[in-house]
Amino acid sequence: MGAPGDDAVDRRMRAIHAALVAGGAIAPLAMDDAETRAWMDCELASLVEHRFFERVDPAARGAELRAVWEPRAARDGAQLGTPHAGARYAVPYWLARGGRRVGAVALSTGARGEPLLEVSSLYVLPAHRGRGVASALLRRADGVARAHGVPGLQLKTPWSWQPAVRFYLGLRMWVAGWSDALAFVVRAGLPAHDIAIGAREAAFGVVVDGRTEHLIRASREGDRLGWVESPRMEAYRGDGSDVGCLAPGTFAVALATRGYPLVRSEARWRERHRAFAGGEPEGLAHKIELFEAVDRSFGFDVRTPRIPGLRYREYDDID
Repeated sequence: MGAPGDDAVDRRMRAIHAALVAGGAIAPLAMDDAETRAWMDCELASLVEHRFFERVDPAARGAELRAVWEPRAARDGAQLGTPHAGARYAVPYWLARGGRRVGAVALSTGARGEPLLEVSSLYVLPAHRGRGVASALLRRADGVARAHGVPGLQLKTPWSWQPAVRFYLGLRMWVAGWSDALAFVVRAGLPAHDIAIGAREAAFGVVVDGRTEHLIRASREGDRLGWVESPRMEAYRGDGSDVGCLAPGTFAVALATRGYPLVRSEARWRERHRAFAGGEPEGLAHKIELFEAVDRSFGFDVRTPRIPGLRYREYDDID
């Protein structure tokens, strides 16, 4: 999180929390055991849904979750810890709509690097899906953050959690990196992106003054990715803007969700480690192989698009 003593950032984050509570978007989580366990059941249900594709309603089947799924869904069979233990860094809340609890979420109290509000443990109860609960919370949190001098928000999700990855891309969030998971951001200065992906060709652009500026075109070329950047993209790269930095990685993740190849050439593949934490398609290809190998080693059910050209080796065999 932020550096010790960074009181200004901490005060802003706490003010954002208070405003979201006052506006009814979130509700505080009590300290008692029953309520804490109910919130943890939401966290566990999210892990089960994304790691085993089993949707279990925590409100109705909490006992089954704990008895059957907790040893399998957590890495190494470790039990989930209480969300209050990390409240110095992230505070757990109930998602709320119309005064009713509709899910769970946690919000950061500080910032790592750029001072963005970090959203985690976002989960909507099955009975309230399809009503825009999560997207409304993210839009509201972003607006409140900016009103308090914080330029936007960020969240992380594993690559293998494909419904979540596609959801955040659909909200036109940008991919800021993939060091330990995919990091999505929305912040001041980043326009909405426009991604169109067909069977053989795809395009990436940004919406500026109501029109789309086309920046990158991609194509399937067997196991290779065709990739052509427009002069406008070159200009964004040249001036060091956020668009120039984040566009290639964001487009690469979108292409990967549709099973496009990610390696443009053998020379580019040899440089994949330079994009290990984010940026270029080859770096993403390398991390996808690592991410999926780790998930398989824990016995999770990995259901992701197959990326042409990847070997899908076991973790110890990946160089």
